[in-house]
Amino acid sequence: MNNQRFSKAAALKALYARADRIAADQQFDMGNGTSQLKPKNRMSDEDVRRAVEYGRMRAFEQFAKAIEDGLRFE
Repeated sequence: MNNQRFSKAAALKALYARADRIAADQQFDMGNGTSQLKPKNRMSDEDVRRAVEYGRMRAFEQFAKAIEDGLRFE
């Protein structure tokens, strides 16, 4: 069991690490946005799975940014 206290720095580190892991696992090009998800002919199950993972990654990044900004979720 980890008894480490919550801190802003620890939360940011964890959120950014999770987003980075998803980006690495899915081989996302962080400079390419959602265009990398565009289907050639139609959406396959793999395309949908990747789109969901991309969304998860972006969510973690946005949560981290919100914490940096004083928890303003806009």
